[in-house]
Amino acid sequence: MPVFAVTYVYGPDTETRMEHRPKHRQWQSGLHEAGVILASGPLDDSPAPGGLLVFRAADTAEVEAHLAADPYASIGVIDSVSIRQWTPVFGPFAEA
Repeated sequence: MPVFAVTYVYGPDTETRMEHRPKHRQWQSGLHEAGVILASGPLDDSPAPGGLLVFRAADTAEVEAHLAADPYASIGVIDSVSIRQWTPVFGPFAEA
């Protein structure tokens, strides 16, 4: 099944984002336990704060459906989202 790299760029409302972070992480945890999110975590603040999520999904539409359920999506703290299919050659996400 394909792997996708998703990057978020967060907006300037850090206070609201931090307030909802536990729900965002709970959403991620559930998808990680289901084998959908392979890895995730924050990116540094330069040039802007963001996050990286690595998904295993059938296609981009499936990734988009999962992202729509992210609590951050409903509160408007994400300025932009990039979804790119990724082909890991080495490491734990590479398929034999």
